[in-house]
Amino acid sequence: MGRVKERYNRRAAERRFGRVYQLVAGDKCIYCGMPSDGKHDHQPPVYILHRFADGCLVTKKMIRERFGECKLVPCCTPCNMGLGAYHGCNDNDRRREIANWFLVDERHPEDKLVLTLGYKLIEDRLQGNRGTEIYEFPGVGRVIYVNALIGLIEGQFGCPAEFPEWLQTTQSELAEWLRAAPRRKAQYFLDMANLSSYDLLPHARDDPRGQFQAELL
Repeated sequence: MGRVKERYNRRAAERRFGRVYQLVAGDKCIYCGMPSDGKHDHQPPVYILHRFADGCLVTKKMIRERFGECKLVPCCTPCNMGLGAYHGCNDNDRRREIANWFLVDERHPEDKLVLTLGYKLIEDRLQGNRGTEIYEFPGVGRVIYVNALIGLIEGQFGCPAEFPEWLQTTQSELAEWLRAAPRRKAQYFLDMANLSSYDLLPHARDDPRGQFQAELL
């Protein structure tokens, strides 16, 4: 088979491997239950297939023998950004990867205060003492995402329909707030994750999250 080493280009890779993926129907993020708003996540990531091909011609059979069924699943923007080029062994592994962006960072003691305030603002909102302006504070979003992701990971909920009323209500309101301004979803992920920019582009590093090195161990 011919081998042509090339720099990763997401759009080109999506065109190349697009026919391998099967679309999974749904309007809620498979990871957290937020509305997906027509967005999807590639399982495995397109970059993983690019790395697997390694400049060679590959067939659908070769890809499926290595990765199983390739799926295009409904996914919200923050979860998609949280995954970046991370593959993961199952959906809960992917949820852990996303949740790690939003959990308390023990290196920064003040970070715990952010989540504490997030809980307080949500409580005030549910009691009718505040409006939807609470969602401007990224700590509120972190509380919502952490409870949804960890709840699913730990089996507290079998699906988003089993979320407690407060979580379903705040997810719905957060989704509406995020839709209200262009590119707000992407910026909100950066704010929740304490990132100044989106540096998860897979071509920016040869081994995103160390997952290829891990395969060699």
